[in-house]
Amino acid sequence: MLSSCIRQVRYQSSLAAPFTQVASVNQAAKVKQIIENTQYGKQLISGAPEELSVSGNRLVRIYKETQYATQNGDRNTKFWKLEWDILGKGNRWENDLTGYQGTADYMQATRMDFSEKEEAIRFAESNGWDYYLIEPKTKKFKKKDYSANFYHSRGPLKSIFTK
Repeated sequence: MLSSCIRQVRYQSSLAAPFTQVASVNQAAKVKQIIENTQYGKQLISGAPEELSVSGNRLVRIYKETQYATQNGDRNTKFWKLEWDILGKGNRWENDLTGYQGTADYMQATRMDFSEKEEAIRFAESNGWDYYLIEPKTKKFKKKDYSANFYHSRGPLKSIFTK
């Protein structure tokens, strides 16, 4: 019974004509008009409100992550990150059932990685976004010798209390 139903569905699906038209001419004209009206030629065609649109004056942050304090690896310090700042227009709400926060800003949870700082800056400028750059702090290493623990110093003895 089940196998005959599956065969029938396969047969009917093979008879269906393939869908060849991707978009109507009217939709293509709308897309072309939106692209021509934007300043940089890049616009999301998602139907989202203009204040959430990424082609508006969104502020992005370009930074390089610091090394995790609990780990020895440094993989997260190799890439420059580009993140969108949170909009201050109250586009957040709390789910009553779970207590989780939701947002209407679909770009808030997006992070992009770049291997060079200049790539991230060029990408932000080409999309018309305002950006601010956070330069990583350089580490200053002091040479430490084990023998420095036993250097003699004049004056009173240094006492170490352990509890």
